[in-house]
Amino acid sequence: MEKGPKEKLYERVENAEEIIKELVVKYPDELWAINPKVITVLGVTNKERPKSSTKLACIAPIKGATRALMQINNVETRYVIEVYWSEWNAWTQAQKVAVIFHELLHPASEIGKTVKHDVEDFRIMVDKLGVEWFSDPNLPNLLDNKVKFDLALRPNVPKDGNLKVDTGDEIVKKEKKEKLEEPGESKDESLDDGELF
Repeated sequence: MEKGPKEKLYERVENAEEIIKELVVKYPDELWAINPKVITVLGVTNKERPKSSTKLACIAPIKGATRALMQINNVETRYVIEVYWSEWNAWTQAQKVAVIFHELLHPASEIGKTVKHDVEDFRIMVDKLGVEWFSDPNLPNLLDNKVKFDLALRPNVPKDGNLKVDTGDEIVKKEKKEKLEEPGESKDESLDDGELF
């Protein structure tokens, strides 16, 4: 039996990057740590999502030599969101927006780290959208409907409450606006099939 190609091939998902920009404008408190200029969305064109993977998408920081090379060439990308084109094209607009919103909750307060894919990053969504949010036929489009999320459930807020925003050039601290609960554990996270780069 002949196996498919081992290496993933990618195309940029520009409409997903537009969704990121719109979400950051609509939900500035929920997505306080997100700078749309440093996130690129790539769609896998030559493979399907593995049946063993439960992740609809995955965000990963760019690290090591790849990051150094990108900085030398003035490429601003610091995180990549990976989706599979076959699924992306089949999703409703509400599903696309919700999946991207969920991935934007993963960058941790420590630049270059991500919050674990577990209950810590899902709490804010499950609280308002329910456990089966992705398959809910009444899933609201977060861009068309303003959902009031519980800010205390954000997964990426540091224990000291000092919010650090990566502007691409520098890290800017924001003052604590409200009492915050302790965030989930931060750690490096790689994709199911290995690193993107």
